[in-house]
Amino acid sequence: MTLLDLCSYIGLGATGAVTVNLLLGMLMALRYSPVRAWPHRRINVFLLHRGTAWIAVVLTVTHPLVLLFIRAPRFRAVDLVWPIHSPLQPWINFAGAGAAYLVLLVFLTSLVRTRLGRSLWRAIHYCVFPAAVFIFLHSLLTDPLLKDGHPDLLDGGKVFVESCALLSLAAVAVRWRQRGLGFRPRLRDGRAASPES
Repeated sequence: MTLLDLCSYIGLGATGAVTVNLLLGMLMALRYSPVRAWPHRRINVFLLHRGTAWIAVVLTVTHPLVLLFIRAPRFRAVDLVWPIHSPLQPWINFAGAGAAYLVLLVFLTSLVRTRLGRSLWRAIHYCVFPAAVFIFLHSLLTDPLLKDGHPDLLDGGKVFVESCALLSLAAVAVRWRQRGLGFRPRLRDGRAASPES
């Protein structure tokens, strides 16, 4: 395995971790209960959400760092932090950097959410949606061989990213449809039951 392969695999791992984290976050927002619904087991969804957040952040930060050790094309530290002048695909890399910054913002503010207050934390937390868009754009449009060619959208890695993007889009659609109701039991008039019911 080459360093370029390692960089690609870490990037795919970051994309998968962000997707799983996004899905878990939306389940929590919809008041999903794994005890009441499938799989009818006590599962700490919040702990899973926090764990996948850590994995997503570690992989998102590690992914561009591998580029510093690749001989050609030569990436400098400034190309990772502000990739406008990176040797290849600067705008696509800029989307990746924007995604990384948004993921870090959401993650770091989640660590201090009690100090920020719920409304501010929640507003910042919505940055996860543009972050996901930037991640998918970067992952789909980047040439994995770093030869500035056109990426093969039927490549296994690209199909994985496309699947993550479609899954996320479907989850956002369900989230939008269920807003205000969630997965709580319904009353006879169709409204969601309050937690006390």
